[in-house]
Amino acid sequence: MTEQVQPRLSLVVPTMGKNNITLRLFDTLVTGAAPGLLAQTELIVFLNADPRTKVDVSAIEKCLETHRHRFLSCRFVRADKFHLTAEESAYAAVAYATGEYLWIAGDKRIFLPEGLAQLAAYLEAPQTPCAYFNSVWQTSDGYTNVHPSTHFSKSIATMPYKTFVQGNGINFIATSMGAWVFRRELLDRDVWAHIIKNCGPHFSHVATLLKTLGKTEILYHAVYLYISEAKAYHDGDANEWSDYSKLAGTYRYYAWTFGLVRQFQYLIDQGSYSYADIRRSMCSEGIQLSRQIDEIYNHFILQIQVGWLIDKERVTQGEFGEILTFLSRVCPERGIVNGMMRRLYAASLDKKVSDFVLDVREVQRAVAMDHQELRFATLVVGQVGDCFIRLHPRGYLLSRVRDNEDFMLAYKLADPPAQHKRWTIISDSELARLRYETKAKHIGALFPVHVRRPERKISGALKQRPRLLVRKVYNGLGGARLLSYLPKGLVVHLWRHLF
Repeated sequence: MTEQVQPRLSLVVPTMGKNNITLRLFDTLVTGAAPGLLAQTELIVFLNADPRTKVDVSAIEKCLETHRHRFLSCRFVRADKFHLTAEESAYAAVAYATGEYLWIAGDKRIFLPEGLAQLAAYLEAPQTPCAYFNSVWQTSDGYTNVHPSTHFSKSIATMPYKTFVQGNGINFIATSMGAWVFRRELLDRDVWAHIIKNCGPHFSHVATLLKTLGKTEILYHAVYLYISEAKAYHDGDANEWSDYSKLAGTYRYYAWTFGLVRQFQYLIDQGSYSYADIRRSMCSEGIQLSRQIDEIYNHFILQIQVGWLIDKERVTQGEFGEILTFLSRVCPERGIVNGMMRRLYAASLDKKVSDFVLDVREVQRAVAMDHQELRFATLVVGQVGDCFIRLHPRGYLLSRVRDNEDFMLAYKLADPPAQHKRWTIISDSELARLRYETKAKHIGALFPVHVRRPERKISGALKQRPRLLVRKVYNGLGGARLLSYLPKGLVVHLWRHLF
């Protein structure tokens, strides 16, 4: 009787069966990976076909049969039901994995040989139970925009998993499927199932690993493992999210409001995270960097707005209280904004159009103040000499008052920016003993930059896209007041089609 060999790696590919995408993934994998890597890999293709879309199953099966001999084993599994999210599909697919290490890769990936070689080297001698490999984006029309998922100053280094997530965000590509390889038991299926059921499926794999990995060191690589199609989740894909919320029976912005809040709260209750950790958490996608908590604020404002327009989208008093309590604990420095949120929700229930649309803009502007000259001012917890003391995933960062661009880089770099002479990272205990003795060279260095509103410029892209032009007018040129004079039925119609 032949002894069955346990795979070193389980490559799990959840797919909806779009042939051109799925077949492209297999082509780049088998042509770019060394035979030794594939020979110790168990390939599991999990077909999660949308019943509304026709899928050519025979083409996928033929492709797998062609490449079957390259892998230790190859398995094609069909889902017993349609899973609405990638996370739910991955959860179902992982049940079939048996390898020591787990690699879940969405089918919209184009693998690169350099990254596959780094992956093979990691599996030969893993220094940590988890490894992350960088990736690069391309636009939907095939142009590479050279925006890496994550920014590095070293080619290979280690850092705690929780610190990595704090600097790059739970809901962005840096934490996406396909970039991570980890010991299979770390993606605890009981924890994962609990999070999906009680918090929501989106980003649930990240929350699961935060629970099981926490401060565990991970190995990360600057070399790209794959190219992924860029998706503007907040500016585009509106139809996909709208369809999901209808099919799932959830609020339109559930994933970025209740989903994130309940996942964070679960991690806090489990002792894996703290409110201070959430204050430090960022979202990093390409050249964009924003506070994780601002994502929740902005999307909850949108949810209140859509609830004012559509009755079934209106959150209950209890649900509003849940979110506001969380925001108050995570952002105590935003007491005024939290009060504005309370008034906005009350206005959505009984105020007239003219007042409500202007209240929305007022709260949105208050939340967006961190995106002006003094970036992330709400992270500043003190000033000593000519340095701000700012919250940072590794503790606190001392950086010059006028050093905002460098501070941005300090947050975007996955590895600590300790080599910069003007950056100093200190812990809680070091902050308590802080004695800063360096003198400012001139009195002007002691004062923060002057915060002024940036000039609004209409770009050429807006001229080509009427929808964005209308948004621009609405946001900045008195459109909200103009809208207030229209009948509510017409406002609802315009909002649905333009926002």
